[in-house]
Amino acid sequence: MTLTHRAWILLGLGGLVALVGAARPDWLGLVLIVDFLAIVAIATDSLTLPRAEAFRVKRLHERVLSLGAANRVELLLEHTLTTPRRARLRDEPPPLCDYDQREFALTLLPSQPAEAVYHLTPRYRGEARFEDVFLRVEGRFGLVARDYRLPAREAVPIYPNLLQLREYDLLRHRGRLQQMGFRQLRLRGQGTEFESLREYTPDDEFRKIDWKATARRGKPIVRDYQTERSQNVILMLDAGRNMLAEVEGKRKFDAVLNAALMLAYVAVQMDDKVGALVFADEVDLFSVPQRGRAQVGRLVEALHDAQPRLVEADYLYAATYLAKRWRKRSLIVLFTDLIDPDASRMVLHALRTLSRQHLCVAITVADPRLHAWSRQTPDTPAAFYRRAVATQTLSDRLAAMRTLERMGIHCIDADPDTLTAALVNYYLQVKARGGL
Repeated sequence: MTLTHRAWILLGLGGLVALVGAARPDWLGLVLIVDFLAIVAIATDSLTLPRAEAFRVKRLHERVLSLGAANRVELLLEHTLTTPRRARLRDEPPPLCDYDQREFALTLLPSQPAEAVYHLTPRYRGEARFEDVFLRVEGRFGLVARDYRLPAREAVPIYPNLLQLREYDLLRHRGRLQQMGFRQLRLRGQGTEFESLREYTPDDEFRKIDWKATARRGKPIVRDYQTERSQNVILMLDAGRNMLAEVEGKRKFDAVLNAALMLAYVAVQMDDKVGALVFADEVDLFSVPQRGRAQVGRLVEALHDAQPRLVEADYLYAATYLAKRWRKRSLIVLFTDLIDPDASRMVLHALRTLSRQHLCVAITVADPRLHAWSRQTPDTPAAFYRRAVATQTLSDRLAAMRTLERMGIHCIDADPDTLTAALVNYYLQVKARGGL
């Protein structure tokens, strides 16, 4: 039990009255009565404090938490109080997670559960361990308060960002994918797969005129095309030491994993087959490309606990492994990092080998700090050194990317916030122009 500020004010007034009584002995009886009433009020209020059995808390959230996303967490406090009480509720979020709030001021009303909502943003995949919930409830007169520890310990798995998939569905149905940085999924009139015939309009290209249909109907008829379907997309994720580096508080591997699952989800919407290969010094996982939403679920379950390791990635071994087990032409999306042309020689060699049969694209995570440091005006020796290193690093990365571009391999280098949109838009461009 603890005294509230009201009780301390009341005791302070009692002390003041006692000082007056010391100066006026004839008021001593009144002083004793006032002090006695203050002590009785505090003692009486302590008797109104409820027992721990009067409270029960539930923590409501998704079955899994999404990495890097603001996950909604709701605390539902049930009680058996018969009079209104003031209270404070505090949750104990898992470590290595950011939150917007964890302590709440509540007014508990009779026969009415209290709710508190906050948002939790995990920074690492794995398991989030919540602790018990703490509650402080005041007595009926607000003079004393009691602390309660309500059992609520639990462990919740942290997956890649699945909330972005839900957001994608919502915005796609509303026709607002631009809010996620995505372009229109289906580009009518482009691609190479025939869809339908219709009458010619002045804006149509002559090459789209179907002359046989025009002769049969006696008026100009054009063909409409749509993006090709039932193609193959393979996600190659480098789980070597280069992907352990952090950008904006998030590991590069986690950033590319979010982008990879978003691409997989979009690809199955286009009726494409999607597979994945995770490798470091050996192949950790290979999922044969399949179509359908169920495949996205299988990839989520297979990839959610994949972790990068402090070893050198063997790109040639991964490329050879893939070549033996998958021969159909595909869009190969390699998520890796490029240091410089020399250090990335194995990456370049592996992509050169794969590009003979497949369409390859290299995905890397840019560090906004390097760009900021390269533009700073140094005013100290440390700042000068930092700018020189940042400039050299960016120059080396650019040289490696240009080498890939000369090999006909597209590169996407974007920061974590824009990486997903840049990758999905590139995929849509490939689909639109019939690149596979």
